[in-house]
Amino acid sequence: MRVQQRTIELTQTNDRLQSEILERQKSEQILRSIVEGTVSATGVDFFRSLVRSLAQALDVRYAFISECMDAPPTRVRSFAFWQGNEFGNEFEYALHGTPCERIIGSNSYQCFPAQIQSLFPEEKDELEAMEAQSYAGIPLLTSMGDLLGHLAVLDDKEMESNERTQAILEIFAARAAAEMERLQVEDALRVSETKFSTAFRSSPDAIAISTLNDGCYIEINDSCLRMLGYHREEMLGRSTLELGVWANPADRIAIAQQLQQQGTVSNLEISFRRKSGEIFPTLFSAEAIYLEDEPCLLAVAADITLLKQAEKALARLAEIGELAATIVHEVRNPLTTILMGLNAFKKLQLSERFQEYLALSLDEADRLQRLLSQILLYSKPQTLDRSRLELNSFILETLSTLQTIPAALGKQLEFIPIEPIYVLVDRDKFKQVIINLIVNACEAIDIGDVITTKLDRTEHHRVCLQIHNGTPIPADILPRLTQPFFTTKASGTGLGLAIVKRIVEAHDGELRIESGGEIGSIITVKLPTMLS
Repeated sequence: MRVQQRTIELTQTNDRLQSEILERQKSEQILRSIVEGTVSATGVDFFRSLVRSLAQALDVRYAFISECMDAPPTRVRSFAFWQGNEFGNEFEYALHGTPCERIIGSNSYQCFPAQIQSLFPEEKDELEAMEAQSYAGIPLLTSMGDLLGHLAVLDDKEMESNERTQAILEIFAARAAAEMERLQVEDALRVSETKFSTAFRSSPDAIAISTLNDGCYIEINDSCLRMLGYHREEMLGRSTLELGVWANPADRIAIAQQLQQQGTVSNLEISFRRKSGEIFPTLFSAEAIYLEDEPCLLAVAADITLLKQAEKALARLAEIGELAATIVHEVRNPLTTILMGLNAFKKLQLSERFQEYLALSLDEADRLQRLLSQILLYSKPQTLDRSRLELNSFILETLSTLQTIPAALGKQLEFIPIEPIYVLVDRDKFKQVIINLIVNACEAIDIGDVITTKLDRTEHHRVCLQIHNGTPIPADILPRLTQPFFTTKASGTGLGLAIVKRIVEAHDGELRIESGGEIGSIITVKLPTMLS
């Protein structure tokens, strides 16, 4: 009896060992099939091989892999779909009401070994069409635990819900998630490279990549070639010192040292040498980078030659302004004394001839006073005391004042308003602009003629002020009207429109003068508007 019992125990133990060996062989075969099926495959081919191997490993009819299309996930799209004997077309669908929703929602393995159609009635038609009876699935997660999608199998018979099924799905899911994450990294890298390449090629600033140790050029954009005057083949592979692009080679040594210490330099004024030998200034920035483990220099330089010239011109203008102010002061003092003396002569009994001389002298002295005032105004920087102004009411008020001046008598000043519109201007200076333009228009027309002033909104939040009269301006004079000291009037100073132009431009505006036989003369002032 004892021998028989022992024989039974040994037989059972042997059966268990055989079962474990068989199970291990199956697991090894599954792992081998994953490796063999995906070792050289990537992308779609990889996922197709994976779902087919998964279906074979679990002996099920369907297997598919999907990725989430939004966050939080409400829709997914398939990467690969095995449907028993062939691959199906890719598809996308809403998660609501599907067994896949349970996987995505719980972020865990789920198995429905039977009656899948009754468990998910909203998907019954689709499940019936597939003859699906069971379902199991598992989420796909990144190495950081973020959700990518899911891996699922369906069968037309009941499915075993055991540790083996879950373990196999986990093995396949880990491999699928790793490939999906790799593809996402590749896509992100590709997008980043495309963005960098586009910015590198199209940048208006000069950009170059060179080795940090010897300064050999690895890549140069077109702006850099244009700035230095070289062809690409003349620069690639050659060093900056060999080409002599540094006006002061010591600058490169200092920059290299700073890069080694800080990793970056920003907005340094560095001079370079063109192929022609010309030295020119730049605003230079650089950063230390690594390309294939080699330290390199990514450098960006903007040619500031024009900026430096403008700075010199501004400094020169400031000097001229100071000189003009000094001259005006030196001339105005004796001129005031002369005017006092001339006015004193008016009290004397003079002959008619000398009275004419005196009147002419006083007129010329007054004109010189006005000229000195305008020179002083023109030479000073345009400092603005801005305030919010409703343009319609301001123009109406100014035109009402101008109706009574001698130049406007017998002439019609019309205004075409629009809805309330606001600008931020220096009230006194902008009033000076309108007065000057209206007075000029009045002086150019005959008694009974009309001057029309109108407002209009334009694009980009700007307002257009137009002053229109019927008298054309000769074509040879038109381009010179805003030049300082140009005038066609016997008593004019030639600074009125020049000052108007400076005031308008100080307000970030634009002054334009048009004239022709059919349209007459139109002066346009464009200004930025404010929100009402």
